[in-house]
Amino acid sequence: MISDLNQLAKKIVENNEYLALATVDAEKSVWICIICYAQDKDFNFYFASIDTSRHSKNISKNKAVSFAIYDSRQDWGTGVGLQIEGTVEKVKPREISKATATYFSRKYPYGKVSGVFAEEFKKLLQKKTYSFYKITPTRIWINNPNANVDERVEVKLS
Repeated sequence: MISDLNQLAKKIVENNEYLALATVDAEKSVWICIICYAQDKDFNFYFASIDTSRHSKNISKNKAVSFAIYDSRQDWGTGVGLQIEGTVEKVKPREISKATATYFSRKYPYGKVSGVFAEEFKKLLQKKTYSFYKITPTRIWINNPNANVDERVEVKLS
C-alpha cells in the first residue's frame, strides 16, 4: 500500500527523463512527440526544440498541452505514471539563463548531458536553432497503484 501518492508522483518525475507531449494545431489535429525534460523546484518542465518542428508550430497557435510521464519498462498491469495538463510557452529572453541552468544541471537517470554533445547543443541554443520552452502544469493525475481497477487520482507536485 502506497500512502503518499504526491511523493510517488515526484519520484516518477525525478526517475524519468522523457515525456510524451500532445499538442493541437489550429485545425484541431493532435500531434504527439517524445521530448527530454528538466524540471525546476516548482515542477515547471523545460525542454528544448527546433521552432520549425510540428509541436513548436502548434504551441505558437495553442498554448494548451497534455503530457504523460512513465517508465515503459514496468511490468504489464503494474505500471504507474502521470497524466498532466498544462500551458506551454517559449522561454522569455530574461528566463533563458534559468532554463539553461535547469536543463544542463539536471541529473538525468539514464545519462548526463555532457561532453561534445552538450557543447554542440549549447551552440545551437545560442544560435537560436533551438529554443527553450516551459510547461506550467495546471492539473496532474496518477493512476492509483492501490486500486483494484483503473482509477486516476489528482495529485500535487509542489
